[in-house]
Amino acid sequence: MKHDLFGNWKIIILGLSSGVFLTVIFLTAALSSPTINVDDTKTGILIPLYRHPDSTWDDLIQVKHAHPSVTIIAIVNPDNGPGFWDPTYVLGIKKLQSAGIPSLGYVYTSYGSRNSSEITADIGVYKNWYGVNGIFFDEMAHVPGKEGYYLHLNNYAKSLGLNFTVGNPGKDISPSYLGTVDNIVIYENSGLPSIELLTGWHTKYSKSNFSILSYGVDNLDEKFVQSASKHVGLIYITDKTLPNPWYSLTSYLDKLASLVASSSDSKKDLVSPMPAQNKQ
Repeated sequence: MKHDLFGNWKIIILGLSSGVFLTVIFLTAALSSPTINVDDTKTGILIPLYRHPDSTWDDLIQVKHAHPSVTIIAIVNPDNGPGFWDPTYVLGIKKLQSAGIPSLGYVYTSYGSRNSSEITADIGVYKNWYGVNGIFFDEMAHVPGKEGYYLHLNNYAKSLGLNFTVGNPGKDISPSYLGTVDNIVIYENSGLPSIELLTGWHTKYSKSNFSILSYGVDNLDEKFVQSASKHVGLIYITDKTLPNPWYSLTSYLDKLASLVASSSDSKKDLVSPMPAQNKQ
């Protein structure tokens, strides 16, 4: 889901009195690389952090400190892409990484119709300016035919050392997309998906392939989180609503982290997706 948060509210650097300062910030951002560990035994939290770095980012860090065993990944989105270079984002991402929260840079793909060269350019900017850990491909195609497009983008990100990728069609996919990115959001919508959506053919594969993003959920359903955690590697549920449910953190984030920390599932006899480098 794209956002339109800031309008003209962004910091544009017109000049710097010291080139050394610029160099230090870039190197500091690039050196911090918390490990992204999404596997079949635990479920983590994937948070669209679609706001300028402020105290909300600090609140997220506090939740991570309270639940150090929970994988928390933040999607950062300066301006539906990297936008203009902003030192506040450089430092904010560095703070997240220092707390053990890796970041994914947001890019939109227009369901496979956006020129891939524009996207690879955005990926390079995220790498060079902000030192993110991976990429979040929004508006991902879900019907067969665009697998090679996403595989190319995934491989490009990996070639730059961005080691985790998420695709977001926001709905269920063709199994042929498994392996084109590391994780796919199979639900982004208001309310909670049915558990049936998360089972079916998905159960043949590691839950690390799948994630869900739910908004407009007034109260956290503990039983749902426990059940869903058996089938998805990443989850986020918020009570915030449209037009931008991702602008603020959910009021029950601490409770969600506690539930995720206590939920685990290990499946046997799973089918592995075709390795990305071999998928045609």
